[in-house]
Amino acid sequence: MRKRLIVALGLALALYATAALARPPIADEIGEFYVYFDANGHVVGESSMDCEGTYYQSGVLTSRYSSGKAFCPGD
Repeated sequence: MRKRLIVALGLALALYATAALARPPIADEIGEFYVYFDANGHVVGESSMDCEGTYYQSGVLTSRYSSGKAFCPGD
């Protein structure tokens, strides 16, 4: 019984870790931006960090994305 509990907890932990790693990336540097697309190529979300370091996010974050970096004065 105890062995089954240990195995079940191990599997649950592995599932949790996998789900945490499967998240799409977000903007985490000044001037960085991401645009997220659905399966048909339509824009469904975006995330960005402006030149002052303020983070913005809207819509849905998906595994299909394009990223870039904006020019910030002083770069």
